[in-house]
Amino acid sequence: MTVLADPGRSAAVLVGVHDYVHLDGLPAVEQNLEGLRRVLTDPDVWGLPAEACAVIAQPASVREVLDTVREKARQATDTLLVYYAGHGVTDDYSEELYLALPDTDREREYTALRFESLRRALLDSQSRAQRTVVVLDCCYSGRALVGSMGAGKSLADRTAVNGTVVLTASAATRPALSPPGEPYTAFTGELIDLLERGIPGGPELLDMDTLYRRLYARLAAKSRPLPQQRNRNTGGLIAIARNRAAGTDAEEDTAVRGAAVRDAAEARAAAEELLARREREVERLRAAAEEGARELLHRATRLAVALAAEPDPDFRLFWLAVPAVREVFGTDGSLEPVGELVPGTWYLALAARGEALLVQHADGARGILLDCVGIQNGSEDDEFELYWFAVPAVREVFDADGSLEPVGELVPGAWYLALAAAENTLLVQLPDGARGLLLDVSGIQKGVADRPYLPPEGRDDFAPFWFAVPAVRRLFDADGSPVSAGELVPGEWYLAVGQQADVLTVQLPDGARWLLFDSTGIQRG
Repeated sequence: MTVLADPGRSAAVLVGVHDYVHLDGLPAVEQNLEGLRRVLTDPDVWGLPAEACAVIAQPASVREVLDTVREKARQATDTLLVYYAGHGVTDDYSEELYLALPDTDREREYTALRFESLRRALLDSQSRAQRTVVVLDCCYSGRALVGSMGAGKSLADRTAVNGTVVLTASAATRPALSPPGEPYTAFTGELIDLLERGIPGGPELLDMDTLYRRLYARLAAKSRPLPQQRNRNTGGLIAIARNRAAGTDAEEDTAVRGAAVRDAAEARAAAEELLARREREVERLRAAAEEGARELLHRATRLAVALAAEPDPDFRLFWLAVPAVREVFGTDGSLEPVGELVPGTWYLALAARGEALLVQHADGARGILLDCVGIQNGSEDDEFELYWFAVPAVREVFDADGSLEPVGELVPGAWYLALAAAENTLLVQLPDGARGLLLDVSGIQKGVADRPYLPPEGRDDFAPFWFAVPAVRRLFDADGSPVSAGELVPGEWYLAVGQQADVLTVQLPDGARWLLFDSTGIQRG
């Protein structure tokens, strides 16, 4: 049964932003707040006490809005209505909805009110409101229906009888509308008119479901963005207004009736076109979903094959470039890319996994490249092997992304490890694990005499090599104590830089060196 929300035990928070520092102004929003406050406090409509209706125009901060919402949620014991009008912006990564404040910058999402924060304020543990109505008049407001607030579970299920309802001016991917020359925005203007004038022949009370259906019909007749609504439990039965036109003759809403009288055939054609557009959109989405599913299955299959493949023991490190942007994937089997390769940059191929490659970015990040079609092999020496070397004078090393700023330097008297060669350039590894390009290789000394593998520690005849372990192996410090969180795992390649007896000195990607006591069954690269 529909019952009017008790105005004496209810409250409202009306938030609007019409003037922005970094975004376009919305002059109609200022009138939205005044018009909505007027009808909500009208005794013939709802009769909300003036002090129970908080109006926040041009809020100075996120805190001002959230504190006011929490305060009204604790005061109201029947229904709390929260309204926002202004710009809606979305996060580029999470696609979350943010409500813009006067100083909001699209590049700095923290300057806007995150809708999730508003939802949490409504769920304040000290809130006494039994029912909640949220009305959003902003672009992309339909995104509020996608998250927890839209589903309504956390909020609506707090009681077994009452509920919550979220009414938005547009869908998740659609903008709202502020028609030039009109006093209100398109959505709020229709809402105010319905509350103020009522619905001829309609019910005595205007609940949220009735308001939503009539708003939808009016806006559709004017080819304007269509509202969305979602509620839980009896949220759709929350009534916030008396119907002033309940006693008049039943007739269609003025906007719909006027359009039908002027040209019934045109209205019918518009409805048919709207239906056709929706059918085309559904078909497009279905085809896109099928194509996405096929691509995902193809990706999953190729990634599974790559991860299961044994590394090629004859593989040689080489530099590569891609002809177009290519995604790379993690070795954990996730189907979400962990990065991408871009044309014009050289990357290091570390290992072959079937038809895929394990590649390394300039910053040391690694990923699996599934699509190797058309890549450019930049290595000239296919017989390159790792070796230690020294420089005759101080030499700068540069980032592999082509930056002209040095990232480190090599000094005489120290030994460095050459990992790969390409076009008279060496990829070298410094003692701290950092890597860079040595552009000046003139006069470098490879090892000593006929032993190019002179290591900085261990056996003189030791040659550095890549290896993999058959099972998880612990690493230890020089004193024999286990290294915290230090272990080698199957499926990864590690570099042995020294050996004493049967103990290997292992260098991790971060440059740290530890001892591996158990080297039985390891697989050499």
